[in-house]
Amino acid sequence: MLLRLLRFLPPLPREISYAVVGVLFGLLLAVHGALEGYRETTGVAGSVRVADCTPASGGWDELWADGWACRGSFDSADGTVHIAGVAVDGILESHPGATLAAVVDGPGAATATQDSSGKWKWPALTGLVFLVFAAWKIRNVVVMLRGRRIARNMELAA
Repeated sequence: MLLRLLRFLPPLPREISYAVVGVLFGLLLAVHGALEGYRETTGVAGSVRVADCTPASGGWDELWADGWACRGSFDSADGTVHIAGVAVDGILESHPGATLAAVVDGPGAATATQDSSGKWKWPALTGLVFLVFAAWKIRNVVVMLRGRRIARNMELAA
C-alpha cells in the first residue's frame, strides 16, 4: 500500500523514499538474521525434555499465533550443560512430543530457542537484497542531483 502511494510523488522524493524503505527493511532483516545466526553458531546445542505444555494463543506481541507454550529441562548434546527449568521461546505450532532440539545462550539461560538449523539465512539474504536495492536507489538519487546541478550551472552560464 505504501509503495503504491509513493509512485504519486515527484521522481526525486520518490527515489529517496524507496531508498529509505529499502535501508530500513534491509537493516531489520539483515540484523535479525545475523543475530539468529550468531545464536545458532555460538550457543550450546542440545535438547529440551518437555515437561509441561499448555495451549497458548498469541497476545499482542504474537498476533495470529496459536499453539503451545512449553517448559522443561535442557541437556546439552555434549553433556556439559544441564538446566533444570527452561522455557521454550515463542509459541510452537504443534505439540513437540517428549524432546525438542534447542539452543541456549549458556548455563544460566532461562529460555531455549528452537534449533532452526540454518533458517536464519533467509532473512539475512533477503535483508541483503533490500540493501542492494537501496544502494541502487541511492545511486539514482545522486545521478538526479548531479543532473540538477549541471542544469542549474548551464542556466547560470547562459
